[in-house]
Amino acid sequence: PFQTHYELQEKLSTLRFPINEHNRLCKDFESALALIEEFRDKRKELDYEVDGLVIQLNSLAYRKKLGTTSKFPRWAVAYKYEAEQAMTEILDIVCQVGRTGSITPVAELHPVFVSGSTVSRATLHNEDEIKRKDIRVGDKVVIEKAGEIIPKVVRVIEFSEKPGKRGRPFKMPAVCPECQAPIYRAESEAVWRCVNSACPAQLKERLKYFASRKAMDIDHLGPAVIEQLVDSGRVKNFSDLYTLQKDEVASLERLADKSAQNLIEEIEKSKSAGLSRFLHALGVRHVGQRTAIILARRFRSLKRLQETSYDELEKVDEIGPVIAESLRTFLDRDTNRQEIERLRKRGILMEEQGDAPESGGLLEGRQFVLTGTLSQFTREEAKEKIQSLGGRVTATVSKNTDYLVAGTSAGSKLEKARKLGITVLDEEALQKLMESRH
Repeated sequence: PFQTHYELQEKLSTLRFPINEHNRLCKDFESALALIEEFRDKRKELDYEVDGLVIQLNSLAYRKKLGTTSKFPRWAVAYKYEAEQAMTEILDIVCQVGRTGSITPVAELHPVFVSGSTVSRATLHNEDEIKRKDIRVGDKVVIEKAGEIIPKVVRVIEFSEKPGKRGRPFKMPAVCPECQAPIYRAESEAVWRCVNSACPAQLKERLKYFASRKAMDIDHLGPAVIEQLVDSGRVKNFSDLYTLQKDEVASLERLADKSAQNLIEEIEKSKSAGLSRFLHALGVRHVGQRTAIILARRFRSLKRLQETSYDELEKVDEIGPVIAESLRTFLDRDTNRQEIERLRKRGILMEEQGDAPESGGLLEGRQFVLTGTLSQFTREEAKEKIQSLGGRVTATVSKNTDYLVAGTSAGSKLEKARKLGITVLDEEALQKLMESRH
């Protein structure tokens, strides 16, 4: 077996696998730093864009010992070079609406070539950032690509100092530039938002989220179908999905009768998804899957939730002021209330089924982490079952974790749990725990 990554690369090369010709074995830290400096200018001569170098540990044994997190290996690090900059002029400042309703100021620029492409627009992030840098239409500015990808304005370098000659300070619009609904900004945030769930600029992404597996779980309602339904004007909100007819769907591009029938059946089936999934599907800011389950368990119906005050919401365990404010803002908006009522009339289940859980479920207050491959159920199924019994599922192991549920190929989370003295459960033990009464 190979002892080092470099040996492996050499072997792959002899077997005619494509290997980067610029790979270099550095014997110590100083030679790695020298290589970084060497490529600071040399990278510009390459046939492809490079924004940095990756420095990796050569020993495969040490790599295994260091392991990985859920996002990256501990035995490698990326060194990023300073972004290439260019000078240009701001022609206009406009606002665009994102998926969650965030309204972002964007500078329209005199086109300039930077980091491999021509840039004519750059993000200005938010109103506070514009004020801090005092950016105005007509100013000469320096731009760069953040991470060599997203253009942004770094600073103003030239403007007219003559009275009346410089552009006016930028002001955010009073209403959403797409749907003309009022916009709001929370005290603790820098971003203005449109809270109208039917805003056209947000609709396509909201529909994708609404139909996703963890929300209403509408199979066959993919991006291409959503694109056509929205562009044709046939679907303007969530409730329009529940008025679609088979013939209408079959007339869409690349959809035959059978596919159309499957979609109609999936839409019909989603009506009984349940309150927690519906709350999640609405896309209320800060209300993810976990929060939706907590709210559904606590209030049992959407009608009761709509009647609950901010003060009452804030007192619910794991809700707090940020979620309470976001939820009340959403539910108090007339367009959202009207949409919820349309969905109710079209048969969407907005109540929790079965008996209300006892005060404190079987797993109330216990925190779980799932790792490895489970055989009896998927991780998502295990997560939903734990949460339905009052437990909480998190992504990372910490001193607050009560149980680690370990399937096959558990990896570094299992090792960390053992070091922290956390109880490790296999699937059988988890099943017994969920069925216990004490």
